[in-house]
Amino acid sequence: MANDEAAAVIEAARVATAAYCAGDVDAFLPYIHPQRTTFGPDGGRLAAFDPDALRAGMSAGAVTAQVEWQDLQATVYGDVAISTGYLVGTWNIGGSPQEGTWRETIVWLRQGEGWQVGHLHVSQCTG
Repeated sequence: MANDEAAAVIEAARVATAAYCAGDVDAFLPYIHPQRTTFGPDGGRLAAFDPDALRAGMSAGAVTAQVEWQDLQATVYGDVAISTGYLVGTWNIGGSPQEGTWRETIVWLRQGEGWQVGHLHVSQCTG
């Protein structure tokens, strides 16, 4: 059972990432909790998720990604799960494309039969 639950979280991460990379906001948003927060790759302060800004950025081509997961793992603790892994590829946020590897830790919340991101922390690997 625990392995099945962890596999479901990993699948949610892969499907959400694929939707993001495809620029499919409507397929991406069901994986995002409305109160999601982020510590982003820019090293800035805690930020709330803004679906309208994401939609506008993707429509304008200012927000894009072509990344793939490596070493993606998940552990489930009841109705909360934590996934960790590396995203490798190119991100373009705000018109500034960056190629590299990013560490990502995600806190997932069980919502009905699925999982949504409650918080994520992403930082670029520098070494």
